[in-house]
Amino acid sequence: MENWFFDFFDDNYLKIYLEKQSPILTKKQVDFIIEELSLKIGDKILDLGCGIGRHLIEIGKRGFFGVGVEFNKKYIEIANILRGDLKNIEFKNIDMRDINFENEFDGAISMWTSFGYFLDEENLILLKKINNALKKGRKFLLDVENIYYMLKNLPKERWEKEDDLFILERNELKTKTSRLLTERYIIKEKEIKRYIRKYRIYTLKEIELYLNESNFKILKTFGGYEKEDYLYQSKRLIIISEKL
Repeated sequence: MENWFFDFFDDNYLKIYLEKQSPILTKKQVDFIIEELSLKIGDKILDLGCGIGRHLIEIGKRGFFGVGVEFNKKYIEIANILRGDLKNIEFKNIDMRDINFENEFDGAISMWTSFGYFLDEENLILLKKINNALKKGRKFLLDVENIYYMLKNLPKERWEKEDDLFILERNELKTKTSRLLTERYIIKEKEIKRYIRKYRIYTLKEIELYLNESNFKILKTFGGYEKEDYLYQSKRLIIISEKL
C-alpha cells in the first residue's frame, strides 16, 4: 500500500484542520489524558502523530515531560515555535513506525485517529513498539473513529467552505477490508488539488486482539472525552490499556 499520508497531511490540512482546533477542547482532552493515564507531575509522555503539538504542549505546561513524534517536518517546526520556552518537551521528525524506545515512558497517546494508516502487520508492529516504549504497568490511550458509527452515518459526498477554500469530499467504507477510502478535492480559485486517504478502521474486538498480542490489557473504553460509555452510536472509540 502506498504511503498516502505523506501527501494528505500538507499545508492545506494544517490550515483547515490543525490550526483551527479549539484550545478549550485541547485542555479538556488533556484533563482526560492526565486522569485516565494516572499521570503524576514529572512523568514522561509519548505522543504519536503529534501534528503541531497541541496536546503535548498543554501537557508540558502542566509540569510533565514528553516526546512528540511526527513525520511532517513543517508540523514539527511549527510545534517547536509554539512550545516557546518549554524545555520539558521535545518533538522528533520521524515516522512513528521507526520509533525505538525502551521502557522510557510513563504514558503514551495516539489521538484523533493517528492509528490505522499502515498495513495490518505494520499497525501490529507499531503497537508492539509502543508497548516497548512504556514502563511496565503504564498506560496507553488510543483514540480512533467508531466503525459502527461510520457505517451508519458516513456521508458519501459533502461540500464544505473554509475561508477562501471549497472542499469536496467523497467517502466509501470498504466492507471487505474495513478501510475508509476518502477522495478529497480542495479548490481555490482555479486551482484544484486532489487527495486520497485510505486508513484501516478496526472494531473494538480487533483492536483488543492486537493489543493482547502486543502485551497490553484493555482497562476501559469510552465513546468520547466526556467519559460517556462506548456504544454502537458513539462517534469515537477511546481505549485505555495497560502494559503487562
